[in-house]
Amino acid sequence: MKYNAALYPFESKWIKLNNDQIHYIDEGTGQVILFSHAAIGSSFMYRRFVQILGKHFRCIALDFPGFGISQHDSQKQYSIVSQADLLGKFIKGLGLQDIIAFGHDTGGPSIINVAVRYPDIFKGLILTDTIMFPTTEYQKIHKMLRVVGSTPFEWLNSRTNFLTKLTLNKGVTSRRLLKEEKHEYFKMTFDSNRRNNITSVLSSLRQNPDFMNAIKNGLENQLNQKPTLLIYGENDPVNILGIPERIHKMMTNSELFLINSESHFPHEGQPERMSEIIFEWINNLNT
Repeated sequence: MKYNAALYPFESKWIKLNNDQIHYIDEGTGQVILFSHAAIGSSFMYRRFVQILGKHFRCIALDFPGFGISQHDSQKQYSIVSQADLLGKFIKGLGLQDIIAFGHDTGGPSIINVAVRYPDIFKGLILTDTIMFPTTEYQKIHKMLRVVGSTPFEWLNSRTNFLTKLTLNKGVTSRRLLKEEKHEYFKMTFDSNRRNNITSVLSSLRQNPDFMNAIKNGLENQLNQKPTLLIYGENDPVNILGIPERIHKMMTNSELFLINSESHFPHEGQPERMSEIIFEWINNLNT
C-alpha cells in the first residue's frame, strides 16, 4: 500500500520498533518538528504542513502501527499508552534532540507523555484540538468515549467506517476535501481491523485515567514553562468546552490561536493559516 504521490510527494522511510515496521517521512533540514497523528488519521493528515514547513524546518511524521501504511497486527490492541511507548523508542531510534512536538487529538497525550519523561530533548510543544486531562473532568467527552468503546458502536464502525466519514464531513468546514483526499483516508481504514484500531485508541483515553492524570500533572509541574503553541478550531467541541483556554492558563509560556470557522480538523481546512502561525512562532523561539 502506498499514498497518492500527487498528494503526498515524500520519500517513505522505515524503522523496526516493537517488531513492527513503522513508516515515516523525514523532510527538510534544521529545527525538528515531530508530528504525532490522531486516531482518525496518519502522517497523511500533515502532508500540507510538511510541504510548507519542510522548506524551513526538518519535518518528521510517522504512521503509528496499525495506521497509515505502517505494519498492522490484528492480534494487537492499540492505545495511547502503546503509542506513547512507541514514540519514545522512535525518538531514540532516530537520535532526535531539540524537538518541537506536534500532537493532534489522541496524538497529543501520546507525545506529551514522552515529553514528561524526557523534557530535556524537547524545545517546545504544539498542541491542536486535543485534551490533556482525565476524561472524567469532562463528562460529555467521557460519555461519548464510553459509547465509542461499546460493542454495538465498534460493530457499527467496523462495518460502515462511521467515524472516518463523520470526521471528514463535520471536522473540516472551511473547504471541501477533494475526492482524492477523502479516498486516502478511506484507503487507510479499508478493513474492520483498522477501523477497530480507531475505536481502541479513542476509548483508551477513557480507560487510562492514571495515564491522563500523569499528562495533566506533567504539564502543570514539569512542562509548564516549556514554550507552547495551542491552535484549535474555533467550532471544535473541545474548544467550546474550554479545554485550550485551560491549557493556556496552565502553561506560563504559551500562545493560543483559534482558527476561525473551523472544527476538529483545522489542519485540513486551513493548513496555510496554521503553517503561517507555526512558522512565526518557531522563528520567535529562535530569536
